[in-house]
Amino acid sequence: MKKKQLYRVSILVATAIFAIGCSHNKAPKPPKHLKVNKPARVVPAKPSGITISQLNSGGVTKLALKGGHKFKEGEPINFIIDTRGAEGYLYVVYSDSSGEVGVLYPNPKAPLSPISGKYIFPKDFGNMTINATKDCKGCKEDKTIIYALLSKEPILDIRNINQNYLEQIRGGQSLQASIAKTKGIKMDLDAGENNSNANVNIGVLEFVVE
Repeated sequence: MKKKQLYRVSILVATAIFAIGCSHNKAPKPPKHLKVNKPARVVPAKPSGITISQLNSGGVTKLALKGGHKFKEGEPINFIIDTRGAEGYLYVVYSDSSGEVGVLYPNPKAPLSPISGKYIFPKDFGNMTINATKDCKGCKEDKTIIYALLSKEPILDIRNINQNYLEQIRGGQSLQASIAKTKGIKMDLDAGENNSNANVNIGVLEFVVE
């Protein structure tokens, strides 16, 4: 065979090898009559629960709070929470005389979980210690209000709760009338008729720090 012919054969062989090699690197195309679906877009699951604005006590509560109504500054604070057979997610919130609102439970030491029954707060919730403080300067005593909310579902934005929301959840009931009724020792509100739309029970306890 002549050199020229060998050269042509070599070129043809090399071209064939290159074409075969490239064909292995390409993904095979599906037949035109088949439809290829795109991968489904993964949507993150929304957290289960409700927001503060959705809470409705219906003007009724089965939650009872019992505790002292006077504490010395620095004295440990504790009180009893009784769900009276209701089950749900408990949130304990305080409101001081300046209007500041804070969440005592749940917290990093005591995570949220469904409860039902009678408990001592804070002993039964992570065995925390809560001491009475007086923030007002030169005053004889400082007032604090404890709110206990027992929700049928977790409250997703509980850290955003404020005084207006607390009053709204209570159904517009007069705070001063409730306090006078119980003399600041026990707050047990059962006013009004049962509301099928109610999704939270609420209890309130006021005390002062001397």
